[in-house]
Amino acid sequence: MNARKLTTMAAAVAAAAALAGCTELSQESARSYMGKEDAKAYAGDQFKGDKQKWEQSLATRAASQNEYLRTQAAK
Repeated sequence: MNARKLTTMAAAVAAAAALAGCTELSQESARSYMGKEDAKAYAGDQFKGDKQKWEQSLATRAASQNEYLRTQAAK
């Protein structure tokens, strides 16, 4: 191969690579996700669907993690 043909080929490959990087792919999904509904947090075996018991459990947990309440109880 002569130098001129090699230079032309290299320029063509570089131009193709540069143009390939300029294309933008569609970012929209073909269809929207219609997945399953989420289960309620209190619907498991521990609370058996009792929302008030679940809320009380959350409140108790939050109170035990509160540093202000924990330090005042230690005094």
